[in-house]
Amino acid sequence: MSDEPIVFINGEYLPLSAARVSPVDQGFLLGDGVFDVVSAWKGRIFKLEAHLDRFFDSIQAARLNHAMDRDAWKEAIIETTRRNRLADASIRFIVTRGEPDGVVADPRVFSPTCIVWAAPYVFLADEEKRRGGIRLMISATRGFPADTLDPRYKCLDRLHSQLIRLEALEAGYDDALWLDHSGHVSESAASNLFIVKKGVLYTPAAGILRGITRDTVLELASELAIPWQERKLSAFDVYVADEVFTCSTAGGVLPVREVAGRTIQGATPGPITRALDSAYWEMREAGRYGTVL
Repeated sequence: MSDEPIVFINGEYLPLSAARVSPVDQGFLLGDGVFDVVSAWKGRIFKLEAHLDRFFDSIQAARLNHAMDRDAWKEAIIETTRRNRLADASIRFIVTRGEPDGVVADPRVFSPTCIVWAAPYVFLADEEKRRGGIRLMISATRGFPADTLDPRYKCLDRLHSQLIRLEALEAGYDDALWLDHSGHVSESAASNLFIVKKGVLYTPAAGILRGITRDTVLELASELAIPWQERKLSAFDVYVADEVFTCSTAGGVLPVREVAGRTIQGATPGPITRALDSAYWEMREAGRYGTVL
């Protein structure tokens, strides 16, 4: 095997240096495509079936139907990770509307581009911040409302995510939350949000990405008999929370120590954050929901 990363693209496994996407591909030109990211840990891909469910929902909603069925995508995801000899991996799979049939393209006529890319496992924060918590700001940028682009489309157009990350990093924060158009907290650029108040776990109910890790946290909370609710949350609710954390495929549960200049009043990480983080990694270490590479 080559030491160069291997990428799956349109049925072929190619060295990264040989993998090419056309400059007129609609995914590049218009962000016209969908993707998902799954992770492997100690040789097992976590909740691959749930990620494929979400991916195929996005494909259906975006009218990106193509020749690869679910089993073919599953095989490509596993084989790409194997060929890169990664036991711990972040694996991104993508379908775009591909090359158009003319300069002014009919989006109903397309030749899709299908890609799988595996890289070493990524944490959103370094070890120090995973232990002691990150700092979040509240962005002036709003998330897309469902009547514009439903957040459940996991689409390639991530400019708004990049802009709020730039805003946060330039202001000295680690990440940012955006609000919806009614002023309620939605999520961050790449994570879902949770808060704890008086022993109850809360998370935004709507207008957010359908997070697989978010669903896992709620599942674990039920197993640990931690009461939880999905509801609308304001920035004020976050400011006065006893605990705050985000969660994503890139590292699971991540404690927050400060939001928009307000230090979280409880310990960071707090007891519920610690319990859920421990349970999450125990689930992964035990191989629950794991697809063996």
